[in-house]
Amino acid sequence: MWGIDNGAAAFGVKQAICLMSESNVTIVGAGPSGLTLAWWLLEQGVSVRVLEQEASIPKDMRASTFHPATLDLLSTDGLADTLIERGTVVPCWQFLIHESGECAVFDMSCLSDVTDHPFRLQCEQFQLTELLADKLARHPRCELKFDCALQSVTSGADKVGIRYDDAGTPKDAECSWLVAADGASSQVRKTLGLAFAGQVFPKTSITLVLEHPFEEDIPQLLGVNYVWLPDRHYSLMRLRDTWRFTYSPEQDQDAATALSDPVARAHIERVAPRARATNIRSRNYYTLHQRCLDNFCHGRILFVGDAAHLNSPAGGMGMNSGIHDARSLADHLIPVLEGADPSLLERYDRRRRIIALEEVQRLSARNYARHRETSADKRKIIWQELQDTVNDPIKHREYLLDAAMIRSREREHTIE
Repeated sequence: MWGIDNGAAAFGVKQAICLMSESNVTIVGAGPSGLTLAWWLLEQGVSVRVLEQEASIPKDMRASTFHPATLDLLSTDGLADTLIERGTVVPCWQFLIHESGECAVFDMSCLSDVTDHPFRLQCEQFQLTELLADKLARHPRCELKFDCALQSVTSGADKVGIRYDDAGTPKDAECSWLVAADGASSQVRKTLGLAFAGQVFPKTSITLVLEHPFEEDIPQLLGVNYVWLPDRHYSLMRLRDTWRFTYSPEQDQDAATALSDPVARAHIERVAPRARATNIRSRNYYTLHQRCLDNFCHGRILFVGDAAHLNSPAGGMGMNSGIHDARSLADHLIPVLEGADPSLLERYDRRRRIIALEEVQRLSARNYARHRETSADKRKIIWQELQDTVNDPIKHREYLLDAAMIRSREREHTIE
C-alpha cells in the first residue's frame, strides 16, 4: 500500500493530488528499473518523463532470469502473467557435472508458502521493457522519448535542470526529481563526477543464444543448469525455443577473438559435438564488475539499478535487484511527493545500499566463485556442500530463500 509511514506529515487526499500534479519526475534510462519505476509512479498520479538514448527499446539479451520475489512485485499489474506466457517456467534447477551426470537439484516448490511464484522464470528482459514501454506510450501523464542523450544535470533546491540532445537538437528542461536509471555506464553518474568504487572480476563471460536442442544431447538437463567440465564451466538456460549458453573465454583472450565463429563453435562442440554448426542468434561479451555508489541520493537526483550498483551476473540477481530498487524508491518517493519530509529518501538509500552490498553482491560473488572453480580439491568441498544442502530440507529452503531473493526483500523492510 502506498502512503506515508514513520510518522511523516499526513495530507488530505485533495492536497496530496494537488502536490503530485505539480510535481514531475524525469527518469533517464528505459531499462527494467527505469520503466518499472515510471509505471508505479504513473499509477499514483505522478507525471513522468522518460529519456532513453537508444532509438527504441533494445532487444537486450543481457538478463533472462526473473526470480520469485520480482514476479510477486509484478503480479499486481498482470505483467507477471504475460511474462510467464512468453517465457519458460523452471521449478527445479541444478548444478551438474558434465562427464558423470552427477547433479545437485534445487526444487523451488518448497517456497510455495511464501511466494505465488515458486519458480525461476527464464524470459528475456526486453519482454518486460517492451510491455512497459507500450503502457507508458499510451499513458496521458507520461512522455516517453527515444534518441535522447543526456548531456548534463544541475540539482537545485527545488528543481533539477537537464540538458539533453533530442535527435540532434539540444534541449533544456526541468523536473522536480531526476532518477538515474541509465545503467552501468550512467551518464548522470559521470556528469556528477561520482566515484563508483569496486572491482573487476578476473574472468570475463560470453553468452551465446543458440537454437540447438541441447536437451537431446545432455542427459538430465533442466531449464537452468550450472555445469562443470573437467577444467572449466558453462551454463545452459532454456528460453522457449532457444538456449542461453554462457562460459568464460580463455584467459587474456581479446573480445574479437573470443567471439569469432571458430572459437565460439569450439566451445559449443566441447559441450555438444552435434551442435557445432547450429545457428547462433546472438553473442555477447561481458566484463564482470562489482561496484556500488557511496550514496544513492544526491539532492534531488536519485539512483537505481546498474547506475547505482553492479554485481556478478552469476545467479541472475542484477536486473531483479534493479527492479527491487525501483519499487523501494517508489515506496519512498510517493510519500515525499505527497508532502512527507524528503529525508525519508535517506531510508531508501540505507535499505538498498545495504541489500546491494550485503545480499546481492555477497551472494552473486559466491555464485561466481563456486561456478568458476577449477581446482579438483576445492570442487570436492563445494560439491559436498551442495549435496548437504539439497539433502537437508532446512538448508535447502534457506538456500533458496536467498537465491529467490525473498530473504533480501524481507530484510529490506527491517532496515530503518
